[in-house]
Amino acid sequence: MEEARQRRPHQACEPCRRKKVKCPGERPTCSFCQRLGQSCKYRPSPPSQRFDDQEGNHGTLDHRMEAIEDKLDQVLRSLDRSNTQASPVVAFTGPSGSTQSTAPQLEALHVQQEPFHSAEMPVPPSEEDSLFEVGQLYQKWCHNQPLCLFRQEKFPESLRSRDQELRLAIKSLTRRFPPGQLTPSTRQEIDSISSQSRRLIVERVAIGKVKLSTLQTLCLLIMACFADGNVMQAGLDLSMASYFASSLPASSSLGDPLECSLCIQSIYILQCLQASIPDATKRTSIRGLFKNGNSLEPINHRSSRLPLLHGLGPEEDSDRSILFYMAQAAEVWYMARAYAAAQVGSDDPPPWNPQSDYSLVTLRNLELDSQFPLRHRFATNNFGGITPEALNQRRDYWGPWLFIQFVHAAIPSLLNHPFLLSMRLKNFRHMMPQTFMHQSFDQISRHSAWIICFLNLVEAQDFQVSDPLIAHCVAVVATIHLQHSFVKDDGLRQKAQEGYDKCMRLLKRMGSIWPSVFSMTQNLRKLEQSITTVPATGTQTGGPSESHVSWSIDAQLLRDILIYEKAGREDANADKSMFDDIVDVGDERRGSDVAEFAMVGSAGISGHKTAWKEISAYAPQDNTPRYSLHGLSTPTGATGHGISVTPQTGFDGLRDLPMVNQGDFFLQAEDYGRAINDWFNFDMTDPMYTRID
Repeated sequence: MEEARQRRPHQACEPCRRKKVKCPGERPTCSFCQRLGQSCKYRPSPPSQRFDDQEGNHGTLDHRMEAIEDKLDQVLRSLDRSNTQASPVVAFTGPSGSTQSTAPQLEALHVQQEPFHSAEMPVPPSEEDSLFEVGQLYQKWCHNQPLCLFRQEKFPESLRSRDQELRLAIKSLTRRFPPGQLTPSTRQEIDSISSQSRRLIVERVAIGKVKLSTLQTLCLLIMACFADGNVMQAGLDLSMASYFASSLPASSSLGDPLECSLCIQSIYILQCLQASIPDATKRTSIRGLFKNGNSLEPINHRSSRLPLLHGLGPEEDSDRSILFYMAQAAEVWYMARAYAAAQVGSDDPPPWNPQSDYSLVTLRNLELDSQFPLRHRFATNNFGGITPEALNQRRDYWGPWLFIQFVHAAIPSLLNHPFLLSMRLKNFRHMMPQTFMHQSFDQISRHSAWIICFLNLVEAQDFQVSDPLIAHCVAVVATIHLQHSFVKDDGLRQKAQEGYDKCMRLLKRMGSIWPSVFSMTQNLRKLEQSITTVPATGTQTGGPSESHVSWSIDAQLLRDILIYEKAGREDANADKSMFDDIVDVGDERRGSDVAEFAMVGSAGISGHKTAWKEISAYAPQDNTPRYSLHGLSTPTGATGHGISVTPQTGFDGLRDLPMVNQGDFFLQAEDYGRAINDWFNFDMTDPMYTRID
């Protein structure tokens, strides 16, 4: 810069000044004017300038120019800093095709000193009414279904004072409600709002300003992303939320202590419902979830902080709310998910072994049943006798209540699913215990009937289920009904077809809210269409040869539907949405032949190769009508069928029963409890039996 100032001419000639060109400055005629053949004239210099020139100094003009240049340099440096801080992150593609960030952008994150203040952004008056409506929609359709995140006292009014990213997440979630509002344009709007909310979350994390609203927003985005089919994005957000929650000291809290505890509980529930199953290829994956072999080890060590809220059930003096037991049911469901996703080893014990994953999950589900209080059970909650208006006013209770009922019935259905059981018996070379086969068929018959019972109730009461997990419970039972829709027994086949149609009706309604449920419906339709006949000839021991028809099915699709994180994807494939330029080089997951484990057309596990065909479950003199597993007579020639289940515990109990009074079929377990009460003959209205809290 100093050298340039020394070469600068002290004065430009008049022709160059008029043309606004750089004058070389030669005297008496500059080279520019000489080349153009024009007269070159200079203005006379002021006395001070002539004196400075004579003395060899720059003079007053040079000092002024130097001062101006210094100021310009300061302005340019200031503009460079502000542009670096305000400019968005610009990415470039590296040689390997990966997206990278430039070094100045990384420096800009450290240069920025003042964080953004999303909570201080004022809400325009025109949006206050809209926010209030959003809060009301959240309270009705999302609160406790399945997450409880906020205090509900004046929750719609509190939205205006909450952080912007949280308001956006709630808005994107409630944009789906009332059900039936999810159009393609609405889906684009939801994606745009969710992206804005996530961008604000990333900015908070980048500047190290994580707040309670950050975790609450992540919980909402996780649930919505997973239900939209974006499993990888939901898993990434869940890992981030779990890390922040586990890093928070146990003696501290973010913001409101109650809402912080609720948020920790919600993260824990999301881990149970949506987290990826670790080490699914190892047979010890289920046992690793246990501590001392008989109780579930918490996934998050902060689960001890789960709040035991009051006033969330029919009895206001409840010491533990329905949310506590919903968290317990979510734990067992996590184990059932691991059971469905686990690979079976050649040395794994058979299901009836006490050390098997089947036995461990069954044990934990029975423990849950024994701890579930009577005030929350089906027998003491007249769901079918309450008006639809009253049910919808208390969705914050009936949503978790239905969650527990569906999950508790779906777990035995998943454990005893013929496809999963047959895979666990592929290396078992002995004859299957007939008692286990009877028990397995009784379990899927009984609990599938309970699922159908609840479907009938919610349909009769016009109660729209909004929890996407319930949809997967129904999809699991739908695959069992689909298998039984091809059996030879007319009664069982008809009831299975009716049950399958009821499951599909619920999934179709919920598909208007969640895209993943819509994908479940499509996958079930494809599974149904994949069933084809395979003519074969079989010979039964002890009887004449009999020609029969076997069935083939897309067994890999069936297996994927039983895994929650795959069931909501198109064709049940794994989520690849977050990868760029991914190339499929072969589908290794379809390398193993699982077609032989489908069991289509057989009643339960009776079609497995280790199941003996000439056995009976009941004594020959017991002639009670039953559904037959094999359609064969007993070895003694008795009139009763073979291995079977009584209509009171099978599908036949649903045919002529009213919605409210289910009769003996639905209350058998509760009848046992009432018999104990009658035996003791306690007068619970007597003051001496009043519970003291």
